[in-house]
Amino acid sequence: MENYQHLQTLRSIAFIVGVFLLVFSLTMVIPAITNKYLGYEWKNFLTGFVITCTSGAIFVLLGNKLSRLHGMPVVFVITSCAWIALSLFAAIPFYLDSLDYVDALFETISGFTTTGATVFSDVEKLSPGILLWRAMLHGIGGFGIITIGIAVFPMLRVLSLNNLFYSECSDATKRRLPNTRSVVIHAAAIYYGLILLCIFSYYLAGMPLFDAICHGMSAVSTGGFANYNDSMGHYNDPLLEVITIIFMILGSLPFLSYLKIIRRLDIYRDEQVSYFTGIVIVSSLFACFWLYKNVDLGISLSFRYSAFTITSFITSTGYVVCNYVDWGFISVLAFFLTFIGGCGGSASGGIKTFRLIVFLRSIRNQFRLLLDPNAGDGVKFNGKILEDDEVHSTFIFFAIYILTFTISSIVMSYLGNMDFITSISAVSATLTNSGPGFSNLIGSSGNYSSFSSGEKLFLSFLMLLGRLEILPIYFCVGNLFLFNRGE
Repeated sequence: MENYQHLQTLRSIAFIVGVFLLVFSLTMVIPAITNKYLGYEWKNFLTGFVITCTSGAIFVLLGNKLSRLHGMPVVFVITSCAWIALSLFAAIPFYLDSLDYVDALFETISGFTTTGATVFSDVEKLSPGILLWRAMLHGIGGFGIITIGIAVFPMLRVLSLNNLFYSECSDATKRRLPNTRSVVIHAAAIYYGLILLCIFSYYLAGMPLFDAICHGMSAVSTGGFANYNDSMGHYNDPLLEVITIIFMILGSLPFLSYLKIIRRLDIYRDEQVSYFTGIVIVSSLFACFWLYKNVDLGISLSFRYSAFTITSFITSTGYVVCNYVDWGFISVLAFFLTFIGGCGGSASGGIKTFRLIVFLRSIRNQFRLLLDPNAGDGVKFNGKILEDDEVHSTFIFFAIYILTFTISSIVMSYLGNMDFITSISAVSATLTNSGPGFSNLIGSSGNYSSFSSGEKLFLSFLMLLGRLEILPIYFCVGNLFLFNRGE
């Protein structure tokens, strides 16, 4: 009986993944039409569409949509399977265009997870369809594959929509939403509305329309894929940089907070938003002061470079306008800021600002208790006292995250026999979904093309870990290990 239930659960998961593949295959038509219209090779996208659509249909036919699924373990499996399956098939156009499959998979996962790390040595030689496909992966992955599915697929009602939503969208507390599907639909409208607004702003500022479309999706999703080898530095335009900074920040704020502002018609105060913007401003000013004192750039250029670089890294976008690798203080500062990331419930990567707030306040509260056992009144966030399990989960996440970074850095150094900076910055860039590293090999003008296939697969795993905030992937890997042992 138990084996039958497991089989039914697997069939239901296969059905859901199949539906995702069927719908996702349609997106390949857009770059195919783009390349066909502009006179470039387009059949690679058509082939990808046929393979993905056919595979999705097979999954649907073999699956079962009627089984009721319960619990977070199944949610974690569905989330992980959806991300991995879509990545495997989305890599087909890259593979058929010019890359071997491991490189294609790396580029695809980098796009979906909004990491922005690339294996292309000369982006400017890519066809418009490939450039658009990279940006579209950012646009889809930035809001979350499962989250989009909640809005689109009513059949996901066989699961707890709250559990599905939080499986890839972190928040300060796992509170229940009154109408999850409705909230997600409105949040998706806000996200894609921001993308359209960014595209329009770029175009008005003088950016070519095609570039505006690609960079609009990349900026709001905090992805970082650009259409030029020198990223946003290609334009050397302060106005475009200001627009990019604004939308990188907007993409790093909680989408649910936008919804609350609209619905309440007043200013919704979220502490993580205040802390995040404060960190961006203070860090940018410190970096500007350092640049002005130590590099002969002048106050205007110092502020311009520091504000853009700091914002790009803390939002985990990875756009660059200058070579920051040899700027000691700014490189170190940006390195640690990538770990903080943006706000919970945003497109940004990293640990998230709300966890940092809870973590620091928990430490402060513990010191108060040591000095006066009657002084502690709990850890507050947004005016509410958090439950003990919420505080504990934050500490556990911090511990797992740092342990993952430490072990991964050692593994990366062993796999590639790399220098210290390259090893840890490659791990931090992929785990935090920020993209560029802090060595000459993978820095502002570098890429990941020289890495071995094993290293790229390992870094791809870290990108998925970081985007899904560790638990779903670790859960699936752990269960697969136990399954192979027969436990």
